[in-house]
Amino acid sequence: MKILYDISLLGIGHYDSVNRTGTFRVVENMAYGLAGLQDIDLKFCVSQNLPVLVQCLDYLASNEKLEKKSLAYSKHEAFIARKLYQYNIRLNKGSQYTLPLRVLRKLYRIANRLAERHMAPLDAKVLRNIDVFHSPCFAFTHILKEAKNIKKFLTIHDLIPVLYPHLFEHNNDEGLKRILNSISPEDYVICVSNSTKNDLCNYLKNIDPRKVFVTHLAAAPDIFYPCSNPEKIADVRKKYYIPNAPYILSLCTLEPRKNVDHIIRCFAKLIQEQNIKDLYLVLVGTKGWSYSKIFEELANFGLAKERVILTGYVADEDLAALYSTALAFTYLSFYEGFGLPPLEAMQCGVPVISSNTSSLPEVLGDAAIKLDPLDVDGLCQSILKLYSNSSLRERMSLQSIEQAKYFSWERCAQETVKAYKTAMSS
Repeated sequence: MKILYDISLLGIGHYDSVNRTGTFRVVENMAYGLAGLQDIDLKFCVSQNLPVLVQCLDYLASNEKLEKKSLAYSKHEAFIARKLYQYNIRLNKGSQYTLPLRVLRKLYRIANRLAERHMAPLDAKVLRNIDVFHSPCFAFTHILKEAKNIKKFLTIHDLIPVLYPHLFEHNNDEGLKRILNSISPEDYVICVSNSTKNDLCNYLKNIDPRKVFVTHLAAAPDIFYPCSNPEKIADVRKKYYIPNAPYILSLCTLEPRKNVDHIIRCFAKLIQEQNIKDLYLVLVGTKGWSYSKIFEELANFGLAKERVILTGYVADEDLAALYSTALAFTYLSFYEGFGLPPLEAMQCGVPVISSNTSSLPEVLGDAAIKLDPLDVDGLCQSILKLYSNSSLRERMSLQSIEQAKYFSWERCAQETVKAYKTAMSS
């Protein structure tokens, strides 16, 4: 079975760290998982524009795990794309030329338009003799829609922008609508949870539920594991200014959907009412849209603001130590397509307090404390129980590790290939 897997996002993220989001990590780990299977003939491809082809070639060259995997592309087109790409970089640097820069930039735009019109990284030649095409995040292109000889798969991570647009900046749902509109009745869909599958089937009335498969995601074992190295733990605490004291951890983009202000309010209420002197709240994540509300909550509590630590971005190599030494992990998000951070925490052996909404119960099973995302007393009492009861923490830690074992990228890749085979036999 010949598979084409689209790695466009990996090239984009390779050159711009802003795009190294949770979806980037999912696409990359799926690439690793598929590459490790022996019963498929796997090639990577690029569905986006010519500059992304150059970025993907550079990404593969820099990635030891994937550098030996084939990328389906035309060397002639790659040569032209590389020249245009390098020329544009020189123009942006203001390199010296005989002609004025404004003239050269106009010539570049014309040349780039011509190249885009007559060449594409993904064309009929690339799709010839392929059994399955899989896009892990981008809409099907026009050339893909015209390809009738292959089974087409598209991964849907969540439908939150169209179902709950108020949770996103500027109600920006156009990107997801473009993806959903590219799916036709003969296509196949992979969802990352049963919750997302239900959302999709309710939203797209023309889709056959039998063509929608669920493959659960996983946490990378080389990044998320129980860390007991005292030197590493001490270094991470020092690096992110975390005192040698118990702390509650939360990790997410600081934006309204993640409900971080609720966690801050509950934490402040708890330590003030119970007169707790040694407990901290550590918030990991970059600033999202409307993050000012979170900082307003910090300003509202005199004592609490000294006990809330915002680390900003945390490097992958520091996450295991940061998770593993937390008293508990809190994740009271309003809605998730899957919810990787709680699973990452469980794989590190941390007790988890999470929302009881959307896909989260599906991921957490009976191993976590699950609450309504607006339950103030419930969150306060749950943190207090874990703070004051070491045997509860130990029991929940073991439950977390056991629950996390149900999820792996190998299993995700195997289930994905099983879906391919089902489509091929239909």
